[in-house]
Amino acid sequence: MTKELCNDFKNDVLFNYLLRDDLDSDCSFMLKLFIENILNIKCEHVTVLNSEQDMIFDVKVQIDNGDIIDIDMLNSPVSKSCYYRLWGNGVDLLISQIEEGKEYTETVNPIYQIIFIDVIDENNLKLIDTYRNANEDGNIEKYGLITRSYVQLPYINNIKKEKGLKEMTEIELAIYILKNGIDDEINALTNSEVVKIMKKKLRMFNEDEHLRDMYYKRGANEF
Repeated sequence: MTKELCNDFKNDVLFNYLLRDDLDSDCSFMLKLFIENILNIKCEHVTVLNSEQDMIFDVKVQIDNGDIIDIDMLNSPVSKSCYYRLWGNGVDLLISQIEEGKEYTETVNPIYQIIFIDVIDENNLKLIDTYRNANEDGNIEKYGLITRSYVQLPYINNIKKEKGLKEMTEIELAIYILKNGIDDEINALTNSEVVKIMKKKLRMFNEDEHLRDMYYKRGANEF
């Protein structure tokens, strides 16, 4: 039986395909869109740090000033163990920068984590929920090195109800497609660069039988 066309950007394989190639202008556009609008960090260039063997899971990039950004899509329930893993990922990225014989300030750059989750924290009803180390008065720790931003995908549907797709920003449209795929309403938007890119990447992905096979295996947890 012929498999249906892939359309779920929450799938690790398709999500990676959207962002993974920093030599692809469309991937670079999407990477900078997420970094600049979720973290409020301007960047001219992004360099993907993943090796070819790291096909699935997070996408690690470095920007002009040396900061490292880890972008992760969680398409499963966010358990206590999952939160621990995310903490560990951030610490591992810090430790991996340490070079023997050099001062930490010479080699260690701040870590930013962008984590897309398909749930909403009922205590934090917002699209982007960002955390940094702070004291009991809410003062951010000086020289803190890890910032973690959760993008709560289901909340984008609340924004759509409030303003409609035509009034949504490019970052909101990108998050809407991550949550809902390319639907008829998205197809009707012809002036959005984000929509054009994500439709193009989806079409190219579906033309690759190997990628589609990986997509369905990943969805069935066969990896």
